[in-house]
Amino acid sequence: KERYSYHCKAGKYSTFSTKLTSYTAMALSLKTNAAAFAFPNLNPLLTIANINANAAHIAQMTTAVASTAGYVVFTNILYIARRSNVRKMSKRKLWKIRTTREPGVSLRLFIVMLLSWQAFVMIFPVVELVARCCFSQVSFFYTYPNAGGVGMILEPVDVQHMKPNKRAKHQIRFDWHRFDVNVGGIGRDGYRHPPKTVLNAPHLDIPMLGMKHWPWRRKFKVTDDKRG
Repeated sequence: KERYSYHCKAGKYSTFSTKLTSYTAMALSLKTNAAAFAFPNLNPLLTIANINANAAHIAQMTTAVASTAGYVVFTNILYIARRSNVRKMSKRKLWKIRTTREPGVSLRLFIVMLLSWQAFVMIFPVVELVARCCFSQVSFFYTYPNAGGVGMILEPVDVQHMKPNKRAKHQIRFDWHRFDVNVGGIGRDGYRHPPKTVLNAPHLDIPMLGMKHWPWRRKFKVTDDKRG
């Protein structure tokens, strides 16, 4: 009886173990099928590797964004501080000049001016270093609200004490804005005469060399067949 009872209990335990294993296998099978249904292209062996790769990619992107933002802040502070020192003007006033939308300036033009300024600020450390060390010049970003454009100006260091109209004679200006230009015949002075047309194009101004809106306004070599 004891042996019979022992075999009965063993059989019950064996049956219970078999059912438990069967239920576990069924649950795992259902879980696998559900995952396969939800993510048909998911490879379980690559899941952890993909997660790690995505985490590393996100970390790299975060680092790149933070570095770019830090560089933009640094170059803006550098530009404002440098120009404040050269122009003997407060940093607050300079920041207000650069970020205030003037009357008559459209929103589109104002955004273009801001983006152009930031593009210049991004390269300002290199431009200013080269201008100062190689040519004894200082560089500035300018906007022309009335002419609808922007420009970069180089000025000699030793003329900063002069009045604006005096400094302008020593400037080198790389501008892009709207201006009038003659398109008529070439006169005896070598320049074109009216009528005029309006251009909105990049140009170079060097007053010391008599250059204005070059190459759109330039002196031609006068010959008999070109005189108007």
